[in-house]
Amino acid sequence: MGAKSAYKGLVALAAAQTASAGLLDSGIFKFFDTVTRDVVIVGGGAAGSHAAIRLKEDHGKSVVLIEREDILGGHVDTYYDPKANGAVREYGVQCYFPYEDAMDFIDRFNLTVAPGLGPRGATTPKYVDFQSGKELNGYVPPDFGAQIGGIVEFYNVLTSKGYDKMVEPGFWNLPTGPNIPEDLLLPIGEFAKKYNVSTALPRMYESTGGGPASQQDDFLNIMTLTFLQSFSPSWMKVFFTDIGYYHIEGGNQQLYNKIAARLGNDVMTNTVVLMSERTSTGVTLLVSGLKGTKIIKAKKLLMAIPPTRENLVPFDLNAEETAIFAKPKYGRYGTALVSHPSLPKGTDLMNLPASAVADPWSPFLDLPHILSFSSYGNDTDLFSIGTSGNPYLLYGQLASTGVAQVALQKMALQGTIPALKGKLIEVVEWSDHGPGGFGVTAQDMRNGWMDKMYGLQGKRSTWYTGNAIAIDFSTTLWKMNDEVIKRMLASW
Repeated sequence: MGAKSAYKGLVALAAAQTASAGLLDSGIFKFFDTVTRDVVIVGGGAAGSHAAIRLKEDHGKSVVLIEREDILGGHVDTYYDPKANGAVREYGVQCYFPYEDAMDFIDRFNLTVAPGLGPRGATTPKYVDFQSGKELNGYVPPDFGAQIGGIVEFYNVLTSKGYDKMVEPGFWNLPTGPNIPEDLLLPIGEFAKKYNVSTALPRMYESTGGGPASQQDDFLNIMTLTFLQSFSPSWMKVFFTDIGYYHIEGGNQQLYNKIAARLGNDVMTNTVVLMSERTSTGVTLLVSGLKGTKIIKAKKLLMAIPPTRENLVPFDLNAEETAIFAKPKYGRYGTALVSHPSLPKGTDLMNLPASAVADPWSPFLDLPHILSFSSYGNDTDLFSIGTSGNPYLLYGQLASTGVAQVALQKMALQGTIPALKGKLIEVVEWSDHGPGGFGVTAQDMRNGWMDKMYGLQGKRSTWYTGNAIAIDFSTTLWKMNDEVIKRMLASW
């Protein structure tokens, strides 16, 4: 079993739950223990874990944090390799970068940060078209300096027009639907062409894992506003200024282990929400997990999970909420640690379309895809992969593993890697990174989807945070939390 495993039986039960929330007042529930708190937080990723600490330690609020997996951390995925004396293998969040004072949050846990990405051995790239399995002989990567120059110019466009102030750390300052700058609603390819910054796109594409969960089949069609969630103005600055980026020595997961220890009994992992009742005066949740079934009563609910339709089934959505959350259509992104004897140690197999030989500035892949098989070095047989596809519900671990296996078979048939000898790829660890981006169209934005989404803040004692409605970087999310918490406390 992987380092992170959801309580699958209860996840299925929650997804199938259609009972009326009014049942929470039924006499049958008097047999369950009741937990009473100021705030109940659903979702123990970067946003939910940070909010729990801030509310409890800095604002004196009692909290309980509900997380369906067995550890906190969300997209943070650290594997301690038993074959290499516990060597750290990061296959999720690779680094943190300073955004305002957000890095101070790491400091409070007495952790040491080191420059650069998570530890990895030296590797050599090999460029391959995974569709054919053939190595791309003659391929020359686009000029690195030109790519960075493109990012500089991209950043300058955003800041000169004030767009950066509209998107970070949350979208509180984004104009109302009809007044959103049309630039931000353009497909990213059109925006880049309009402002002559197309040389930035290859590096941006690689950094985002092929786009925000590939909700669009064509990367160039991703809405610019959506794309900025995954390649924000502050992240752009890391590429061309002296702003550093850092990993936590000993593994990025350590931060969330320390958060869990600090919260103690205020964390309920391996737990899911089965049903809820939310009013203007408080919320009641029925939750179940390895510690049993309980009633949670709280004055406020903080939702720190992606608001996908399946995630929201246990929550008693009203007509307004249903209309808002029915709009998004998501792709799905996942990461994994994999192993196969035919994968060459110390080599990064980089997936590029065959057309990239003639046009290296267009490395964009069809869906579904594995962006690369990235080696951790010559001393291990482990590789990391990032994989994207759609639709959301269908492109999970099984589907993505199949895509990876087919890619290996094609490379073996072409002699790019040794013969597979009938052996299937081994998935050592898998992490579902869920949807990316808003999942709505430019027209939805013009019609006020974002206004309506942010307009839900505080209604029915419910607040929202997380990468589905903010920039998808830990430090930026933490500053988004600070704004949500400030507004929550003002409403008390």
